[in-house]
Amino acid sequence: MEITIAISIISVVIAISSFVLGRKDKAVKDAKENNLELINYRLDKLDENVQKILDKLEIFDSEVEDKIQKAIEHHIKEYHRW
Repeated sequence: MEITIAISIISVVIAISSFVLGRKDKAVKDAKENNLELINYRLDKLDENVQKILDKLEIFDSEVEDKIQKAIEHHIKEYHRW
């Protein structure tokens, strides 16, 4: 009878340890996948933000060029009339 109890206890320990190890492997795998998804999401957001900044810089450049052109034309009209 004592042998059957010992065998039962050993089998329970083996079952619990295999369950814990299996869950740990799955958790590590899921964590890696979640980290990759999070990294890809953040990279996509950064790409969107950089694109917005580049668009604003292009608009700013064209606005500055227009202002400079207008200032040159005004200068020529005002100081170079002859």
